[in-house]
Amino acid sequence: MANFAPAPVFFGSDNLIRSVLVVVDPRDFVTGGRVPVPLEVRLKDVAAKPIAAEPIAVYSGVYCFTDLKLAAGDYIVQVRTLKTDRSRYFDAEQPFKLTLIPPAADPVKRNMVEVKLLPRPAYPFDAQTTLARGRIVKASNGSSIENAQIFLTLDGQDKGLWQRTDERGEFVIFFPRTPPEDDPTAGLKKFKFTLLFKFSGHSHTTPTHEVTEGTTASLEEIKFPGI
Repeated sequence: MANFAPAPVFFGSDNLIRSVLVVVDPRDFVTGGRVPVPLEVRLKDVAAKPIAAEPIAVYSGVYCFTDLKLAAGDYIVQVRTLKTDRSRYFDAEQPFKLTLIPPAADPVKRNMVEVKLLPRPAYPFDAQTTLARGRIVKASNGSSIENAQIFLTLDGQDKGLWQRTDERGEFVIFFPRTPPEDDPTAGLKKFKFTLLFKFSGHSHTTPTHEVTEGTTASLEEIKFPGI
């Protein structure tokens, strides 16, 4: 298995003369935009040589795998930040189905894989971002629970998988910005939310919490029962 290696940057024109087979589009889950820092991108369990070229980072922020000699099938893209930005995002994996495309096809439409990078607790949120922070531990011994999945229900709407916990069991939940109220006298919006934690076949749902727009709610330490 090949190790992660920083992708070389493509400084030429936008016309790639190589055969582009996989285009990885990393996205910041908070902003929805392209990730603003350099990344390490690879295909899981695929050797870098001789059957796969290193990914090329183009100006637009996507990563292109060129000259791949792979069979059609199911693969996984792995993305992580460089050491200098490790506190910003969690590592990410995204499965995709590789389709072999005729050489005459448009390269930018070839096997586009979007990968969403979740923010770690140290992510540089804007000062006006509405947040909830906490830590989840095992009820049996108080040890931290790493890599627990967190599902958000916001104002009665299921938002799905929203976050995960780090190696200390810590997590941060961010809330999407809301449009301004039509009434200029309206106060700050209050969000009501619950969190569903899933870990190792177990699940735990928090009571309903409330946070005021533009502030940070502290959920402190949450004890995960049954483990």
